[in-house]
Amino acid sequence: MEHTGGDAARPFVERARTTFPTVVDEHGVTSTLLGFKAVPNGVLVDGDGVLRWAKYGGFSIDKPEDVAVVERFLGGGDPGPSPVQATPYTLGPVERELVDTKLRLGRLLESLNRRDEAVTEWRAALRLDPENLVIRKQIWAARHPERFHPTIDWDWQRERLKREREDEIAAGICGPDGCPVPWA
Repeated sequence: MEHTGGDAARPFVERARTTFPTVVDEHGVTSTLLGFKAVPNGVLVDGDGVLRWAKYGGFSIDKPEDVAVVERFLGGGDPGPSPVQATPYTLGPVERELVDTKLRLGRLLESLNRRDEAVTEWRAALRLDPENLVIRKQIWAARHPERFHPTIDWDWQRERLKREREDEIAAGICGPDGCPVPWA
C-alpha cells in the first residue's frame, strides 16, 4: 500500500526482487476491504480471487517464515493458517465509513498540494481509530517524507510510535494496554 503511487513503491519492489505480481494500492482500498490497521502486509490470493493467507503488519521478505509461506503457496501448496490478528476494538459501520471518508479526503487534499489540510483530516480519522497505524504512517509520511523515501526508517517509526503512545497515555486518550474506542 503506497498512497503516493506506484513510482514511490517501485524502489521497494525492485529491491525485493519479487517474482510474483505486486499490486500498489494508492487509494487505500485494501485497508478498507480487508480491515487491516498496520503495514507492511502479506496477502496471498489464489487464481480464483480467494484470499488464502494474510499477515497484517510485520510481513517482511527478510523473515524466513514469511518467505516460506509465500514459496509454499507459489509452489501450489497450502500456505497454512493466517496469523491471528489482535484487535483492541471493532469500528461500527458508520465509524468505519467516516474514517474511510476522512482518509480519502486527506489523499485528495494531498494530491492538490494541500498537505496541512490533508493531515488535519487524517488526524481526525486517527481520533476515531487510534490503533490504526496506516493512518499514523500517512501523517508521518506527509510530515517527514525523508523517513519513508528512498528508504523506510523503521527505527524512527518505532521511536515515533513510542513517543506518540506516551503522549496519548499522558493525555488520557489511551491506556497502557491500548486505545479504547473514543466514543464508547
